[in-house]
Amino acid sequence: MRFLLEIAKNKLFLRSKRKYFDIMKISIKKIKVGGITNIKDVEIPMEKLTALVAPNNYGKSNFLVAIEFAVQFMAAQSDTRLKMMSTRNVIPINKSMEDAPFSFEMEGCTGDTEFVYGFSFEWARTNGKDQGSRVVSETLKLKQATELKYKAYIKREATELAYIIATPKGRCNKAVLVDRGTLVMDKLLNMDGLFYLDLVKAIRSMNVKRVNTLDNPDGIFSSPYPASGSGGYSVSFPKPGEIGFFINSLRQLDVDKYELLKNTIVDLLPNIEDFEPVQVDLSPKTDVPFQLSNTYFDIRVKERYNNQYTSINNVSTGSKKILFVLTMSLAASLNHVDLLMFEELENSVHPRLLQNLLQVVTELAGNTKVITTSHSPYLVKYLSPSNIQLGLPTHSGVAEFKSIKPSKVNKVLRQASAEEVSIGEYLFDMMLDAEADDEMLNEYFA
Repeated sequence: MRFLLEIAKNKLFLRSKRKYFDIMKISIKKIKVGGITNIKDVEIPMEKLTALVAPNNYGKSNFLVAIEFAVQFMAAQSDTRLKMMSTRNVIPINKSMEDAPFSFEMEGCTGDTEFVYGFSFEWARTNGKDQGSRVVSETLKLKQATELKYKAYIKREATELAYIIATPKGRCNKAVLVDRGTLVMDKLLNMDGLFYLDLVKAIRSMNVKRVNTLDNPDGIFSSPYPASGSGGYSVSFPKPGEIGFFINSLRQLDVDKYELLKNTIVDLLPNIEDFEPVQVDLSPKTDVPFQLSNTYFDIRVKERYNNQYTSINNVSTGSKKILFVLTMSLAASLNHVDLLMFEELENSVHPRLLQNLLQVVTELAGNTKVITTSHSPYLVKYLSPSNIQLGLPTHSGVAEFKSIKPSKVNKVLRQASAEEVSIGEYLFDMMLDAEADDEMLNEYFA
């Protein structure tokens, strides 16, 4: 398709013109979280595009919430962290997790350096002398890509005293005092000579965005916005209501990327012949005692069977959501987002468009990793088994995600064909089977 050729011709935008950010880029390989909502111990490998696929109430969205919570915790001040340890809507109340601390671990790399960083804390308690609310562990391990073993450069275990290695060949003998709401990373930010300081900064300022595509799309493109004036445009990651402003800014600041986005959308949505962002000024033309900003940005769309341009708000919900998803994917690339998280990416998208949408999202996102939740059997059809993590039934009500064993993929395909259903429908039947025993699940999933 032409939009894929256009992406190929413009791939330089993924690798060059680093004029928006100058920060160490980390590539996330794996994320593990536990002790939050109904997430007891879930580890997900991060592919270019990863899909958490399961029926409702299996913990898909909770996993995204856990990642967002951990990233906010790392970037917060000490007093804010202590308050976060009492966040009611995420404290685990499942009977099998009552005493579980929150834990987060991330494996990734930057250049030739591979790392594992993690921490855990105890939630606030309401009974007993121990009130909880304290960081209890933290670790940072590093190695070069050519090395086999990691070396620990931060060690902290249930104490207010931690140890670090400050030099590449040093020993873990430098003591660091930390309190209940402090991470060792906070202390390292003041050590200018630290050889892995840039990595610490990159981890602590991890850029993660969660996008809920279930929201009504009518208000996400145009809303009142301060008049930009000359030089007032911005391609910062847009909030809801700023999509029109973002696309208008993109046209002003980087016409190549704007044309790439425009051509991609037009090719993916054949009912749309053309579109253009416009700035609308509703300010009164007469003198008034107070001048209020009535500027907003809209997107005018020319659909194939219409004789004139109309507002984006007049096109179908599915078309609006595709335009929204593609815009956010490109914005993630421009804004050095490490992980872009979509809720129900396929929502309101026709199955015939879904395969192309998945491919284009990963292209536009560039080096940004993408993870999406889904309860659609159709999405399974268009992804490699390595990109899919399936929610499995459990007897305790905690979330569990596993992938199909490579050795079992062909067997699953044969069984789905024999029952004359798609592989997605076959797997969903298995996930919804309350009688599925652990032996059968262990046979197919790892």
